Amino acid sequence: MLADITNNISRSIWVNKMKWAYRVLRFGVSFFIILYGFAKLNGSQFTILASELDKPMGQVSGFWLTWYYFGYSSVYGNLIGLVQIVGGVLLMFRKTTLLGSCLLLPIISNIILIDIFYRIDLSALLVAFLMGFALIAILIFHKKELLEVFWSRQNSLFPNQPSAGPRMFGKYAVRALVIATPAVFTYWVANYNNRLPTPLDGAWEVISIMPQNAASGDSLTKIFFERNRAFMCVFKRKDGSYEQHHFELDTNRRTITIWDQWLRKGNQIFAGTYELSGDELRISGKFVNNTEETKLILRRRE
Repeated sequence: MLADITNNISRSIWVNKMKWAYRVLRFGVSFFIILYGFAKLNGSQFTILASELDKPMGQVSGFWLTWYYFGYSSVYGNLIGLVQIVGGVLLMFRKTTLLGSCLLLPIISNIILIDIFYRIDLSALLVAFLMGFALIAILIFHKKELLEVFWSRQNSLFPNQPSAGPRMFGKYAVRALVIATPAVFTYWVANYNNRLPTPLDGAWEVISIMPQNAASGDSLTKIFFERNRAFMCVFKRKDGSYEQHHFELDTNRRTITIWDQWLRKGNQIFAGTYELSGDELRISGKFVNNTEETKLILRRRE
């Protein structure tokens, strides 16, 4: 009898400790996630520095790229903040803790991945890790409910009918096609539709243009022959503007032709020949509004 009483007391103490741990996890995550939510709503996150906006995108750190991306749309940033606040409020009520945890875990997991791969502040990563582990611990308290919702009682509306033979094979064939078709299609788009490699692919700085006049395009500072957009050629002007054009090469004759509009072509704006020697590219030809032959010397940019 005494042993039973002792066991009951020990069990009661253990249960009370678990309840307190459960509360601490819930309210701890709730506090920090609501803090981050209001930080977005009140403008202390996703704000960008003017000095960072002045840098070329290739020189901007992952932190500032992330901040600029999420802060580009104030509506989107505020929605993220609101979802975090709602999730934090749900955690504070016993009845909605499971719902709040299921809502917040994917959000926190995404934050952890962004913090790691975009090299966000280390302290922010540590806080995200702690919240992630806390949410997992909360969900462990609800493992029975989770198993019921996501496994045991799945498909109660449309019960699974056992199948065998051709029917089973057909089901797995459809599943395989649903995976394989997008994989093959997107591979084709990336490597064959979007790309048609040429010897000129890359970024080129304009070293010299002869003759020096507006008709010969002397305002050009860079030319981009885009590897990831077949036929796209982009001119950068001295005023910082960019123009997208369509280009085609004849590698046997070493000729280059440029039209006004990418893919649609439109009016032809340049026709000539090219010579490629290492990182130096020489282009000779005529712009349509120039009677003189233009000679450009370009150097490949690292």
